[in-house]
Formats: sequence, structure tokens, C-alpha cells
Amino acid sequence: MWVPWYDDANAWSAFTVLDLLLALVALLGIAAAVLQATRRSPALPVAADVIGSVVGLLVLLALLFRVLDPPGDSSRAWGLAAGFVSCLAVFAGAWLALRDE
Repeated sequence: MWVPWYDDANAWSAFTVLDLLLALVALLGIAAAVLQATRRSPALPVAADVIGSVVGLLVLLALLFRVLDPPGDSSRAWGLAAGFVSCLAVFAGAWLALRDE
């Protein structure tokens, strides 16, 4: 989130709401991993995976729009690809965890 996503702009300065949603997806991915590791109740990891997959898919689609249509006349930087792959990994991990349950 702090590396350049467009020219010299990072995700925090390039987006208005999408940056907060990206941070939420990252926290959901961490929460799902922690809940799976502690596994006090099977319901908590499943709930985290459901929420992570739904929110991850929505944010992934919004981020795909920004990959295809960058804001203004800015060019894409390597942080955009890293952020997209990271968001895709969180979504795929949550989706695959749901398939196991």
C-alpha cells in the first residue's frame, strides 16, 4: 500500500475508498489465518472465510477496474500488480478454505 501504484502515488493517495477496502481485505486474510490456527470453534474460521471471500471478490473487481482504467493520465507502477496479486491471493485462499469446510 505504501509503494508506488501509479507514477509516484501510492494506494493511500491514489484512492479514496478503495484503499480502506484493500486494508480491510488484508486484515480479513490475517484474521482468517489466525482463527484457523487457534480454531476454538469451527464456526469462526468459516465465518471469516465467508466474509473474506465476499469482500475479497468485491474489492478484487474494483481493483481490476483500476488496473484496466488508471485514474487520470497516470501510468501504472509495480505496486499495482503486487496489490492485485495480493488481493487475488486473499480471495483465492478464502475461497479454497470454504471448499474444505
